[in-house]
Amino acid sequence: MQLEIMLFFQRIQNPFFSFLANLFSAFGEESLMIIILLTIYWAVDKKKGFVIFSSLFLSLGIMQTLKAIVRAPRPFEAHPELIDADRIETATGYSFPSGHSTGASSLYSAILISFRSIWIKTAAFILIVAVPLSRLYLGVHWPIDVTFGLIIGLGVSVFLSNLFASIYDDKRKLRRIYVPIGTLLTLVSLLMAILLHLSMIDETAFSDFMKMLAVFSTAAIGGAVEINSSDFVPPKRMRDKILSTLLGLVIIIIIQGTKAVMSEKIYYLWSFVRYALTGIAATLLIPRLMIKLGLMKERKYYTDMFRDVI
Repeated sequence: MQLEIMLFFQRIQNPFFSFLANLFSAFGEESLMIIILLTIYWAVDKKKGFVIFSSLFLSLGIMQTLKAIVRAPRPFEAHPELIDADRIETATGYSFPSGHSTGASSLYSAILISFRSIWIKTAAFILIVAVPLSRLYLGVHWPIDVTFGLIIGLGVSVFLSNLFASIYDDKRKLRRIYVPIGTLLTLVSLLMAILLHLSMIDETAFSDFMKMLAVFSTAAIGGAVEINSSDFVPPKRMRDKILSTLLGLVIIIIIQGTKAVMSEKIYYLWSFVRYALTGIAATLLIPRLMIKLGLMKERKYYTDMFRDVI
């Protein structure tokens, strides 16, 4: 049955559908999802950004764990004579479950829940449906992969968004939960990087897993520390929103751009550093820089409280 579905998508391929599939697939990829998430967190609504971040983090963690356990081959690997896949460069891990479907359903369902605008809700709904379909059309995932990705992403965002919102409102509770968990998962990510460097674990199973843990766990630590100290307020003026977002993204691009000068001999170790620095910069270092530049303000009354409890 699954192969029949894949062959149906193979039969309907044409240049227009391929353009749409590649376009929608991009909305489930790491770079664009991070840009959307950081724009919300830095410039739109910090609490909503925190809730969306938490939902995405948990969803991707579940997804990567299942990938590492199941290790299912992708359709074009199982049937190379039948499946002509596209955008293979985005198919870097195992097949089950779909990372694009998990990430997109988590991110865009959390956005759909968090915002009232009918236009935002409509766009989010379209992407929740279109991203998984694009992965089937492109031949890089089985139907069961995108189905379970949808279940994970939607399940976490729909059922846990209120919990994440309540944690955000209790700053001390947030710190006590996110700093220890973030620290533990950062160490797990570092251990993965070391084992990958020594060729002791499966690259396909753990390379993306390591990077995901590195960026999200350090972002969790940085966010918890920042919220309990300076606790930045997103800019109100459109000019400041645009400037702070663009400057922040430039810093992130520079950090990620160090990949170009990275030695292959220390690829995984430097990848850990690169992604860990991206996470801590996104939620702690960049907001503090924006405060220094006057693009953001801070709630100073949290500073004394934070100093008292540490």
